[in-house]
Amino acid sequence: MKRLLFLLIIILAVTGSNFALAQTISSPNYRIENPTLDAGGEPSSSTNYRSQDSASDIEGDSSSSTNYKAFPGFEQGAYPGVPGVPTLTNTGGTLYNALDFVILTGGNAIDTNYAIAISSDNFATTFFIQTDDTVGSSPAWQTYANWGSGSGERVTGLASSTTYKIKVKARFGIDTETDYSSEASAATSSPAITMTFTGINSGTSVAGETTSVTSTTNAIAYGSLVINTPSVAAHKVTVTTNAAGGYATTIKQDGHLRTTTPGQQIDPVSGTNTTPAAWPGSVSTGAFGYHTTDALLCTGTTTRFATNNTYAQLTTSPEEVACNSAPVTAEETTLVYKVEIGSLQTPGSYQNIITYVTTGIF
Repeated sequence: MKRLLFLLIIILAVTGSNFALAQTISSPNYRIENPTLDAGGEPSSSTNYRSQDSASDIEGDSSSSTNYKAFPGFEQGAYPGVPGVPTLTNTGGTLYNALDFVILTGGNAIDTNYAIAISSDNFATTFFIQTDDTVGSSPAWQTYANWGSGSGERVTGLASSTTYKIKVKARFGIDTETDYSSEASAATSSPAITMTFTGINSGTSVAGETTSVTSTTNAIAYGSLVINTPSVAAHKVTVTTNAAGGYATTIKQDGHLRTTTPGQQIDPVSGTNTTPAAWPGSVSTGAFGYHTTDALLCTGTTTRFATNNTYAQLTTSPEEVACNSAPVTAEETTLVYKVEIGSLQTPGSYQNIITYVTTGIF
């Protein structure tokens, strides 16, 4: 019997730039579904991945400088450059627990992420600025825009009177982290608050009143009072503080205006710090009260003293007469003290002590 031998030659011509494999490619460590291979020289992609051509002809050792890094052999795709040198500033020279920073992109793409390292011991210990501008132990990554762009942001929670350094690194993906930039440094200040008193001359217009008594830095001497004739004095308080939460000033008295013998007193007005009231239309014995020019207090009905001719009685408990919720420089508040006696007031020499307390909210 004769046997016939057939040689079958199959020639497969690939005319397109891509063709699909008939099976999923996988191993214990990866899985690529519905892969598509290309003919070379262009990107490959599938439902679940995209491979972008990134080969270069770089050879030899890595090259780098302050603002770039190039790798030997095949260049890593979308690898960002080292960021530029950031700035760190104590704005105004008064920040005691915060500093202002601005990072530089170093020319990186808009969607590059950055992490900012911060240290008070020359990076023997390294912390990181978090996305809420506090300090934490782990890097926090976000874009240049989210770090405040060219305006930057303010890192808080720092120690006072301490020098800090920051440096910045970038990444475009978890495997593309750069070296750190050069460092920037600045120092926080010490917490500070000052309060000064100023007397006000007679004949000065303040809060709808004209003073009839000249005060000094620590005293108001009304002299002899005239029946049913109000006597007005004023006292200016000036506060400067770098406290992040601002300040509050309170006043209290050691007791009503009174004589030592036989212990008579001038009654207070009916209004209170919570609810100031207009000066009484008539006074039979006596009336004494105060008004503050701070028209926006921080507690209670904040505008309660916004209207002139609103007076409150002094008490032995501290009550707010001035405040601000932010740092201030030479913020002035004037306290107006008004007294009037009627025909039934017992003659005598009356006095009391008023105590001011200013507290910084650090």
